[in-house]
Amino acid sequence: MMEKKLSDIFNNTKFITVSTVRENGEPWATPIGWFAFDGKNIVFDNRAGTIHADNLARDGRCFVTIVNYDEEHPCAIYIATHAKKLLGDDYERAKQAIIDRGLSVDDDVFAAPVGVIDEDKSNFSERSDGSLRFYAYMKCDEGEE
Repeated sequence: MMEKKLSDIFNNTKFITVSTVRENGEPWATPIGWFAFDGKNIVFDNRAGTIHADNLARDGRCFVTIVNYDEEHPCAIYIATHAKKLLGDDYERAKQAIIDRGLSVDDDVFAAPVGVIDEDKSNFSERSDGSLRFYAYMKCDEGEE
C-alpha cells in the first residue's frame, strides 16, 4: 500500500524542488516540472549549463521535496539522495517515463534514487475528518540503487 501511495504522489505532482550544493557550499533550490517516477528513482530533465545541472555534475548530493497538496490528502515527501546523469539505455528509459507523463525532454536526464522511508522522521496520520496527512522522509545512501 505504501508503494502505491508514493507512486500516486510522485505521478500526480506537477513540480518538485531539487536542492543542490553550490561550489561555495551554499544551497541552491530549483523547481522542476519535467520529471517522472520509475518505481525506484525520480528521473528529471536537467538543462546543461544551469546552476543546478552544474552543481549535480560536480556533486551529486541533493535533496528532493515533493509537495502534493489537496484538501483531502495533504502530503509531502522529503528525500535525501544523490543524483547521477543517465546515459545510453538508462537515459532512453528515463526519457520515455517523462514523455509518458505528457512532458518533453530536451536535455540531460538525471536519476535520484528514493531510498527507504525513515519511520522516525515521517508522520502518517488521519485527520478528524478522515482525510490522510502524509509526510515522509526518505533517505538514500550514496551508491544505493
